This record gives sequence, structure tokens and C-alpha cells, in this order.
Amino acid sequence: MKTILCLVLLALAGCTTTRPQPTPTFTPVPTAKLGVTGAKITRINAQYKFAVIDFTSRVMPAVGVKLPVYRGTERVGEVQLTVPVRVNFATADILDGDLRVGDEAR
Repeated sequence: MKTILCLVLLALAGCTTTRPQPTPTFTPVPTAKLGVTGAKITRINAQYKFAVIDFTSRVMPAVGVKLPVYRGTERVGEVQLTVPVRVNFATADILDGDLRVGDEAR
């Protein structure tokens, strides 16, 4: 009986191997770019200091991301995306600057 038990244990021990597991490789995901032109500011509420931004043809960043705002090539302010967010539109708190409809958040 002991001999059979020893043979079974040896057989099971021989079936397990300790091959080194391959190290997983992680490829960093590049940050989404807004493109050459930014998302357009479509509405501004100066009293409550927020803007509505149209991301129709651009990748919309996550809520909380700060974006510089440009009028042509001149930086005119900065916004931070907030909720609510819809399919192509997001609201953003105006952190700095004098923004106008038509400015671009990049």
C-alpha cells in the first residue's frame, strides 16, 4: 500500500513542472490628440463661468482634464471639463481668460 501511494505521489510530482511564466509586456497607450484644430466653444455663460464645447469631430478627453483655449494662435484662457457630458458636447468651467464663442479648446 505504501509503495502504491509513493508511486502515485511520484507520478503526480513528475507531472507538474515549474516553467518560468512569460513576463507580460505592456504597451503604453498614446494620449488622444485633439488634432490641428481644437474643439469649438459654442456657448459661454459669463455669470456662472462655464462654456459648452463641441467635440463633434474630435476625441473628447475625460472629465477633469484642463484644456488651453486659443483664438487663432493666441492663448486666451483655460477650461476644465465637467459634467454633464453628452455624445459630442461637454461643459467646462472657465478657469482663466476672456473666452468667446468660436474659440478653440486644444
